[in-house]
Order: sequence, then C-alpha cells, then structure tokens
Amino acid sequence: MLQHKVITIITALFLVSGQVYAQKSAEINITEHTYDFGSIAEADGLATHSFTIQNTGTDPLVITRITASCGCTRPEYSKAPIEPGQTAEIKISYNPKGRPGPFHKSVSVFSNAKNGKQTLYVKGSVKPKPTQTAKAVVSYPYGIGGLKLQTKTIQYSSIRPGETLGEKIGIKNEGEHPVTVKAGKTPNYLTAEIRPSTLEPGETGEITLLFNTDLSRKMGRITTVLPLTVESGGKKKGTEGTIEVAANVIDNFSKWSATDKANAPVIQFSATSLDFGKLPEKGGSIIPFIGGGGKESENLIITNTGKTPLSVYSVTCDNDHVDISGGKKELKPGASAEYKVSVRPKDIKTKLEAFINVVCNDPNSPVRLIKVTAEK
Repeated sequence: MLQHKVITIITALFLVSGQVYAQKSAEINITEHTYDFGSIAEADGLATHSFTIQNTGTDPLVITRITASCGCTRPEYSKAPIEPGQTAEIKISYNPKGRPGPFHKSVSVFSNAKNGKQTLYVKGSVKPKPTQTAKAVVSYPYGIGGLKLQTKTIQYSSIRPGETLGEKIGIKNEGEHPVTVKAGKTPNYLTAEIRPSTLEPGETGEITLLFNTDLSRKMGRITTVLPLTVESGGKKKGTEGTIEVAANVIDNFSKWSATDKANAPVIQFSATSLDFGKLPEKGGSIIPFIGGGGKESENLIITNTGKTPLSVYSVTCDNDHVDISGGKKELKPGASAEYKVSVRPKDIKTKLEAFINVVCNDPNSPVRLIKVTAEK
C-alpha cells in the first residue's frame, strides 16, 4: 500500500513538472506591423525602417529566418537569442531604383515563438528620377510622323508577382511645327505617361511605361503594344504608330525554402539552337496547304529532370515568322514534351535570326532562350 502511494506521488510530481516545463516558451510581440514610407524619391536610394520586436515569453527568442516578397525588399536582423523581456530590431530596406509608382511589400518573420509566423509590411510611393539633360549626343533613330523616338521596343527584365517596373523612352520633336502625342488604349496592367504631351520644335520629352504584375495576373511571357497618335501643325488627323512591349513574369523564388529548391523541377532542352540552314525557294510542300502548307519544321523537346512537376508557363517567339505548336503546360518528373517550331520560306526575304522565349518554374533557369536561324 505504501509503495503504491509513493508511485502515485512521484507520478504526480512528474506531471506537474512537465506542465511547468511546457508552459515555458518564447513569445514574439510586435506593436507595429506596417510602416508607410510615404512619398520617396527614386534618386535617394534605399529607404529603411527598423521594426522593434520584444520577447514577452519565458524562454529565449530566436529568429530562424526572414523572407521578403520580392528582391527589392531586404531584411537585416541578428541571429543572437533575445532573452525574455528584451527587445531587438528588424531593419527592412526597400530599393526604389527602376520602380516608380506605389508599392506594398511584405516580410515574413519565422522564429521559435509559440505564436508562430509574423508578417511585416512596408508601403509607399516612389517618385521617378527627374529627366537629366545629357551633354552627350542622343540618337532618335525611329519616327512616327514628326516625332522621333530613341526606341520603339521595350523589353522589361524578369518581373515577379507583386512588382511594378518602369521603363522610359526619350522622344524629340525634330520638325518645324509643334506636335501633340497621345497614347491609345492599353491593357490595365500597362500605364503610359507622356511628358510633355505637346512638344515645341527641338523640344525633348519622355514616355514612361509602368508594368504592374498584380493586374496582369498571368505568368510567362506577356507581349502587347502601346498605340500612339502624333498630331502635327494643328492637323486633325494624326500619324498612327506603336511601341512594342514585352515582359517575362516569373515566380518569386525568394519565398522558396531550401527544401523546395532542393526538390525543384529542372528544365532540359534537346537543343539550345535550331538552325534551318538554307531555306528552299518554295515551301516544304509542293501543293500549298497539304503536308505542312509550305512550312519547314524542327522539333524542340523539353524534359523535366527534376524532382517535382515543371510548369511551362509559355513557349513563344516575338518574331511573326516563327510558329510554335504542341507541347504541354506541366511535365511530371522525368516526362518530356515535344514542340514543333516552323518557318514559312516564302515569308522570309532575308536571313532569319530570332529567339524562342521559354518561361517556367525552374528556380535556376526560369527564362531560357533558344536561338532560331535560317538562310534565304
């Protein structure tokens, strides 16, 4: 009987001590979750704010990792344990370079705290750099009516969801009369601002294009055009022209864990270039629209040699002389897909040199280029 009572008391003591031990834990407390930078200038460089965190638990608090929603936002923190009751700072810097317009970015904080992941936010609006008058000679080789442009093609760098990128085109009135430049309708993800909209003879200006991925809601290569109308000398009917715009929208791989990247898909191609050689004077079929419709074709095979499914967001070519068909949108590990790449000899008058853009979820190669060449 006595032995039974002793065992009961020891068991109770273990349970109580276990409950006391279980109650010990770190707890992260953040009173400020969002900071508004307000209006910041692109020319001023990094905008930085420090968030204060406090350990309101009973055990040391350890920040294990911090991830940002895009590469434009950089967190800095100490990995040293934060003792109970003590505070520390998480410094977040936003890089406004090349990102005019509003922004709203998130930073996820992971720790050993019992209240789990915490999210911090920075927001604001970036004022673009003022136009600087360069002493060097600026070339305006392209024209729409009386307006001259530095380029008629905008190629954005890779953009991630949640980002807005801006590009500028210099313009100049090299005519003898004032010109008024008007932008036509564009997709909602692309906005255009022309400053000034009316240029006197010899006056320069710029066209600013903002690409917003939150509004595009599409992954892969996106192409569109900006219609322009140039009115000169008070004439009611202007000259029509366009600016070609292209961007590759890729995944935000900064959110991927080390495990995600270790098990990532891997894209592999059967060839890094397709050379059609010297094209025949006529198409690949003697009778039009039969057996290929006068086209010459090559096959491009894409294989997933990784450990998880490969998402092929787009396989496209900006050159209208290159057609692409077939393929799949998703490839399981070890699977392959065949794409048919075709050109029509009768449409090609000179040497062809183009690129196929492949956009996928391979973190090491989200955008790949396949060169296409042909001789006439």
